[in-house]
Amino acid sequence: MKSLGELLPGSLVATLSKVGDKRRVQPEILDSLPANAPGALASRRDLHLINKAIGSNDWFRCRLRERRRAKERVLELGAGDGELGSKLNLDASDLAGIDFAPRPVGWPLGADWFENDVRVFSKWADYPVVIGNLFFHHFNTADLAELGARIDKQARMVIACEPRRHERSIRLFRWFCVLIRAHPITRHDGAVSIVGGFVRDELPRLLGLDAKRWRWRVQETWLGAYRLVAERRA
Repeated sequence: MKSLGELLPGSLVATLSKVGDKRRVQPEILDSLPANAPGALASRRDLHLINKAIGSNDWFRCRLRERRRAKERVLELGAGDGELGSKLNLDASDLAGIDFAPRPVGWPLGADWFENDVRVFSKWADYPVVIGNLFFHHFNTADLAELGARIDKQARMVIACEPRRHERSIRLFRWFCVLIRAHPITRHDGAVSIVGGFVRDELPRLLGLDAKRWRWRVQETWLGAYRLVAERRA
């Protein structure tokens, strides 16, 4: 198995020692692969283990249980293989997912699925709660501003879990990759994700959420997660 240094572009390797600096968005291999490609399947297996290790699914369930109002519909951005949505314990009629990928086999029956680009999605008004797990870091500054304008116009709440852009996140990620014998795609994409991740209040600011209309809380965990809960002010 190749080392992380062999898998990453030289320019990206150079940034790892100062990963807390300005975020950089680079292409991820998984995004270019068919959903059923062997490498994609192996990498998604690794992502399931990473999500379990940092407690992402449980965190989303708890935040929705605490903050979601009765019967508010939830839209998961970049729902991928449906792992998170299938574990949220929501009524199917209250849940929808959107992704470039086809509807996953395990997606809850009766829950909507949009095989679409979020940048041209037209049904934001139907979903007051918008969630995303390892989604927003894929976007550059301009795209985040465009996406945020759509969210700001329609949503009441945004819940997101992203990589924390920090040197410790890189070190922990490399150690975990060794522990789980991660696929080379995971090793590459994970490092790219961390360099494109967020710190402090970067994400709500990049989305253009106005503090006069929104209040938010950001949590940065020692395991490398960046967690955001943003709610529109009454």
